[in-house]
Amino acid sequence: MSGIIGQRIKELRSKRGLTQEELGREIGITAQGISKWERGNSPDAELLPRIAEALGVSVNVLFNEDINEKIDSLITKELSSLPQDEAFSRAFELCWSIEMGLTGKNSIKEKFTSEILDTIYDEYGHEFFSMLLYDAGLTGARLSSNGRYFFFMPEPADGFGQFLSDNEKAAETFSVLSDINILNIITYMYSRKNTPVSLSIIAKKANLDETETEDAMERLCRINLAQCTEVETENGIIKTYTYSMECSLIPLLTYAKEIRSEKPLNFVTLFGRTKPLF
Repeated sequence: MSGIIGQRIKELRSKRGLTQEELGREIGITAQGISKWERGNSPDAELLPRIAEALGVSVNVLFNEDINEKIDSLITKELSSLPQDEAFSRAFELCWSIEMGLTGKNSIKEKFTSEILDTIYDEYGHEFFSMLLYDAGLTGARLSSNGRYFFFMPEPADGFGQFLSDNEKAAETFSVLSDINILNIITYMYSRKNTPVSLSIIAKKANLDETETEDAMERLCRINLAQCTEVETENGIIKTYTYSMECSLIPLLTYAKEIRSEKPLNFVTLFGRTKPLF
């Protein structure tokens, strides 16, 4: 077992780019002591937490080379065993742990653990944000009583610019969503069960005439946020509409709101990117 720990210490030290002297200074051990461990000697048990912290891992990782696979399995098992509302709450706690881990700073990890999720809200209803922007990717998290989210995006191999290069489609989507009448229609459509609804009902609820409403619905159908079905009735054919079960719309509208938010409290913000975004 001691040989396994020594080998893991060597692998993890090399992965973090630490020399034996640098690791020894963080732990309070000489470089010769580190060398002995890596050649097969066993560290004292009371040193294991300090070694793990210096290497940025848990103590379990020192013992088990396949700990990442076990963590994946444990998370899957835990979340699948919970009721849906508890699973989402727990999943966000795990996402927050990821956010803190990506800071790469133990002091931040210790200060902002998942335990603060139920106490971070103050009496003024402030909204708290975390944003990380690195060469490897970006994240964003929101901690507020009226909404939490976690966004994680590693940079694609060809860069964000290539992934987001279809400006014509993006421009059309933003053009449609910039219409206040269309946003009012979306609000109505998403506030009801997703059963077919006639043009006349949508027009009435959105306080528009039917011509304006039909034009708006055609634009929504064009960007795949609604579907149109023609129904034959005694009075002729009428058009009915349903909305798309599109999970991207709520994050998009959420971020549109966040961009315009005034004085957000960014309590964990790290911009370590050295290259252009696109």
